[in-house]
Amino acid sequence: MGKRASAQVPIMRNYPDVLGWYSAERQTVDALQVALAVRPSSVAAGKTAEVIVLLQNMLDSETDAILRLALPERDLAGKADRFSTPLKKVVRVGLRSGEVGYATLPFLISHQAQTGEYVVQVEVTCEPKKRGAERVRSFEHPAAFDLHDIPLERHPIFSAIHGLRFAARAESKTRTGLLIGAPFTVQPPTIAALPGELRPNYVSLWTEADYRDPRLLSARAADLIQKVLPLLRRTQVFFPLLKVVQARFDSAGYRLWAGEAVMIAKMLTHTLEMGAPIHIAGRESPIYPRWHTALSQALLSDPDLAVPQAAELLVTRMLLPDLLFDAGMIAFSSLSTLTRESFGSEEELREHLDTLSGALFAQKAPLDLTYAWLPLVLGGLTVNSEVIMPRENAVETLHLFLRARDKRLDEADESQAILFEMADELVDRMLAGRD
Repeated sequence: MGKRASAQVPIMRNYPDVLGWYSAERQTVDALQVALAVRPSSVAAGKTAEVIVLLQNMLDSETDAILRLALPERDLAGKADRFSTPLKKVVRVGLRSGEVGYATLPFLISHQAQTGEYVVQVEVTCEPKKRGAERVRSFEHPAAFDLHDIPLERHPIFSAIHGLRFAARAESKTRTGLLIGAPFTVQPPTIAALPGELRPNYVSLWTEADYRDPRLLSARAADLIQKVLPLLRRTQVFFPLLKVVQARFDSAGYRLWAGEAVMIAKMLTHTLEMGAPIHIAGRESPIYPRWHTALSQALLSDPDLAVPQAAELLVTRMLLPDLLFDAGMIAFSSLSTLTRESFGSEEELREHLDTLSGALFAQKAPLDLTYAWLPLVLGGLTVNSEVIMPRENAVETLHLFLRARDKRLDEADESQAILFEMADELVDRMLAGRD
């Protein structure tokens, strides 16, 4: 779609439902959506626990969440003062426009507390700072949250509370808000050290800066993108990508042979040259690749990046994790079509690429031949003759890969034999196409 057409179509914001990634349960308190969890959900008498209050601002304005912890007044034996908290006042959390985060409200369980099932409550009051603020999340059609939209280094703060048993029991309305409850279990006491200092805390998960609606970002950054896209051609990006690919695999403990690194760099270069939006087999409509959305964000944050001198920085650092993901998905699609092999569901493909990214960008796991070749090296074979550099002979490049292939034979196990079969089939296909 051209710039003029884009300007004529209003693009409405619908921020992702981050809370929904954690919990199907929620309560809406004016402009806030809320869910609770107790961590740990099963706790020994005499120990501390905390209530996780997950908060999602639905408005395009600052909003305060006022939280009051309400502990059980008596235990199951009818005894009072078995639960206590250092929080003598309400906790006020200031949420920015569209922000999602969670507060932690600590409490202590007495050694004498009767074991069994309990419910802790939090009174939630919402105070928007702007009257008539626009809603930026849809109640009816919430946009799905995708962790891939978040930089890899921030994933740990999201995973820290993922998998907790969230709940949102509407206990009763109060004069100013709503009491929301969550269950927890008290277990028999154990010998343990004295509890440490108990303090409330707040962790911001998602803000407007994380919004990655590709249509909106592309429209806002259109003029800058038009300056940058001509710079992302093979003569400018191939060799920087080749260098960074080799360095990343070296850091992950898996050194690539030259023929392998060249194929990965070709797959990444081909993905850039496809532009946006792109058509992928099996998808009904074209999509914006992640690297294009990341480019829009980078240029909107720093327009000075729209210069030739910044092209290498962009592709080798700022866009690389998203570019690798896009190239991987395109490579899987091409390989499936050409070899008629099924590589799994979309979720399984994402998990495979997540593991590869984790190894390359965070050294989370060791690499092996499967992750080195599949899908980027094999995908590079499919585009070898499409991404030809000046003075390159595509057949010689194939033979460069074949030398790498022969060197990998000794390290492969039986389960990886399929990789060599696919590689040989693709090489034969490419050589036949040259006749």
